[in-house]
Amino acid sequence: MKAKTFHGVTMAEALTEVKKHFGPGAIIINTRTNSRGGILGVGGKPHVEITAVRDMNDVPPAMRRGALRIKPKASTRTDRVAVTVKPESPPDSFAPTPQNDRILSEMASLREMVGNLVRQNAAAGVKDSLQDPLYETYQKLVGSAVAEEVATQLVERVRETLTVEQLHDPKAVRQALRKAITPRVPTAGPIRIDKRVGPYVVALIGPTGVGKTTTLAKLAANFCLREKRRVGMITLDTYRIGAIEQLKTYAQIIHVPLEVAATPDELAETVDRMSDRDVILIDTAGRSQRDSGKLDQLRAFFAAATPDEVHLVLSGAAGPKVLDQTIEQFSRVGFDRVIFTKLDEALGFGVILSALQKAGADLSYVTTGQDVPRDISVGESGALAELVLGEGELQRP
Repeated sequence: MKAKTFHGVTMAEALTEVKKHFGPGAIIINTRTNSRGGILGVGGKPHVEITAVRDMNDVPPAMRRGALRIKPKASTRTDRVAVTVKPESPPDSFAPTPQNDRILSEMASLREMVGNLVRQNAAAGVKDSLQDPLYETYQKLVGSAVAEEVATQLVERVRETLTVEQLHDPKAVRQALRKAITPRVPTAGPIRIDKRVGPYVVALIGPTGVGKTTTLAKLAANFCLREKRRVGMITLDTYRIGAIEQLKTYAQIIHVPLEVAATPDELAETVDRMSDRDVILIDTAGRSQRDSGKLDQLRAFFAAATPDEVHLVLSGAAGPKVLDQTIEQFSRVGFDRVIFTKLDEALGFGVILSALQKAGADLSYVTTGQDVPRDISVGESGALAELVLGEGELQRP
């Protein structure tokens, strides 16, 4: 069989394709890394191409010297992929020429690249599908939107917990993985109104479009209808068209007073006027995580109102980079809890793990739709761990 070129986003992926097609004894004769996508070459993603053949007979004579043979090696904890350089005696016609020197230089670079890859894989715990019983587990975690670094940590935790025999038992692996995931979903429980003097003030913050107003209406309805609490609502959102009308509609349905505050002083005065309430819920305008000026204004509002709890509302449908940026910027305002909305639209539930770790705050609630007051639940570590594993179902109360 002649040479064939394989593609992958990373070198590890391309090597995996080589081994799938030609087997563990494949010979690499060329490799190239380029970029795809982006604009005018900017912002593109790396892409690896590897040209390989099944055995040395298919390697052109001039390229046999320095060809790389991929060879599986007995699995150990720190070295699961072996790449052995298999030099062949060069033919008599392989005389020193500029072209041959270039080929030798490329082969030397390839040897160094593959060697670095092996060392990186061993250090980072990246799994070899041909050797590691937890490779599929790692892939499933990444497929559930768990960050690669977090997935590696979870898999290594399972490896430390189980015996060699248990690593080949899917049930034992799932149980160990669930135990490893659960502590990474710290939960705060529901809002507890335990203030003896004055109303308990809770504010919701977050970027535009994450569902703060709908979430606030769900909380208000549950406090009113289920807990029989006296609830007051305040909105600071004087920017978004229809925002006040939307919240006013909710307030009228559940018979809850709603007021609007446009300045920090007005917010402080409004909180004082609602001193007979058990709980006051504050809705804030959506702020872009890139708008530092608006975030500073939000800090001024909270300095005047001094809320007892601030919940950062994040969308489960957002990508990891957006979540990271949001958490970093809203940390300037300060928050105590995290609410994840739109889990019914999430591409993968694994984003929750990295987000909570970066936020350094516990999860209070999750929402699973637009229905008020139904589609909101108190966050539960075990249930979310099962969702990350792809074993649970999204539950609505």
